[in-house]
Amino acid sequence: MTETQTTVELTRDEIVARLNAGARRRLDMTAEEMVARYTTGDLPDPGRVADLLALASLLRRDDPLFVST
Repeated sequence: MTETQTTVELTRDEIVARLNAGARRRLDMTAEEMVARYTTGDLPDPGRVADLLALASLLRRDDPLFVST
């Protein structure tokens, strides 16, 4: 992670690690499952992980995290 006064830059691996940690802690599922369930409308209370979903949106749409969606 690189941080300046106004910008934080995360690598893809750092983003995925944060997504996995948050999804496991809050939902007891992987980041891939969280994103897939959100995409299909099958994620109960997505507001509970809105910050994680916003973080996932920083990844490219062809990222392997979205393969199952």
